[in-house]
Amino acid sequence: MNVTPPRNDRPEPTVSPEVPPHRTPPLLLSLALHVVLLILIAWVASSAPKGTGEAIDRQIGIAVVHRLPDRDRYDEVTAESLETVQDDATDSASESAAAAPPADLSPPIDLQGILSAMQSTPAPESGSGIAGDVKLDGDALGDAAEAASRPSTGQQATAKLFGVSGSGTRFVYVFDRSDSMNGFGGLPLRSAKRELIRSLQSLSPQQQFQIIFYNENVKPFQLSGMPMTMVSGEPNHLKRAQRYIDAIQAFGGTKHKGALLMALRLSPDVIFFLTDAHIPRLSQLELQVIQDRAERAGTTIHAIEFGSRAGPAADSFLKQLAAMNNGQYQYVDVRQLRSEPVQPQTDEVNAR
Repeated sequence: MNVTPPRNDRPEPTVSPEVPPHRTPPLLLSLALHVVLLILIAWVASSAPKGTGEAIDRQIGIAVVHRLPDRDRYDEVTAESLETVQDDATDSASESAAAAPPADLSPPIDLQGILSAMQSTPAPESGSGIAGDVKLDGDALGDAAEAASRPSTGQQATAKLFGVSGSGTRFVYVFDRSDSMNGFGGLPLRSAKRELIRSLQSLSPQQQFQIIFYNENVKPFQLSGMPMTMVSGEPNHLKRAQRYIDAIQAFGGTKHKGALLMALRLSPDVIFFLTDAHIPRLSQLELQVIQDRAERAGTTIHAIEFGSRAGPAADSFLKQLAAMNNGQYQYVDVRQLRSEPVQPQTDEVNAR
C-alpha cells in the first residue's frame, strides 16, 4: 500500500538577521559615575562645619607692655589708622588740644615714620588728629641757619628750672607728656607744670620763649592765628601760655628726637629738656645729630631727669646729652616732690 506524505503548502518563514542589543560604552559610564562622585564630594565639603569643632574661634592679637615706675601698661597693637581732624588756631583750640584721647586709643606702629625720623629732621605735618596735636607746615618753622644769623635784640636774662639755670634771650622748654608722667598719682606732671610756670614768670618782654610738650607727637605753644615761633614774654602771652600748660594731659608713648630737633630749628640760646623716660634711649647716632644741630644754632641743652630711685642710672643718656651740649644735668627723685597744685600767675607778672 502506497502512502503519500502530506504536503506542506505553507511557505517557509523568512528569518531576519539578529540585531544585538544596544550597549552603553563602559568609558562613558565610568565618566558619568566619576562626575556624580565629584559633585557629592563638593557638596559634602561645602556643608561641613568649619573651625575647630565645638571650640569657639577667638581672635588673637599682640600687646606691648610699657614698664612704668609704679605699674605696667599694656597697649594693643593694631593696624588701624587713626582718624584725623582739623584743629582751629584759636585759644580754645589750644586748650582743648591737650585733652586726653579716648581710653581705648591705641597708637599704630608706624615703621616708615620711625625710619624717616631717624634719618632727617621731622618736617611738621598737618593734622595728627590725636588730642588736637597739630603738626605745622614745613615753612612755619623757618630755617635754623637763618634764625641763628638774626641779631639778638632782647636783653639777657637767667631762667631756672629744678635747680638748673641758663642765660640768654631765647628759651625753649621741651617737656615729656607721655603716660609715664601720670605715675604716682600724676605728681610728676603736676610738678613739671608748676616749675615751668615759675620759670616763665621770671621772663620779661625783652626775652622770647617757646614750649613744646611731646609724646609720640609734638605739641608746641601757638598764639591764635600764628604759626609756631618764638613768643615774647609779654604778660598776655604768659597768661595764654599758662592756660595752654594747664590744659596739658599725659598719655601715649615717648619719642624724644623729634621734639628736640623741632626746638633746635628755632635756634634758641637755651633748651630745658625734661623727661622721666630712661627708656627709650637716644642712640649714639641721634645724640651726634642733635649735637651737630645745637652747635650750628649756638644752643645749650640742659637735661632734667625724673626718676623713682635714689639716684640716676650710671649710663643715663640724659647725662651724655647735657655734657655734649655744654649743659647741666639734674636728677629729680619724684618721690620727694611736693604734692601741690600749679600756682596761678602772680600779681607781679600780671602787672608787667
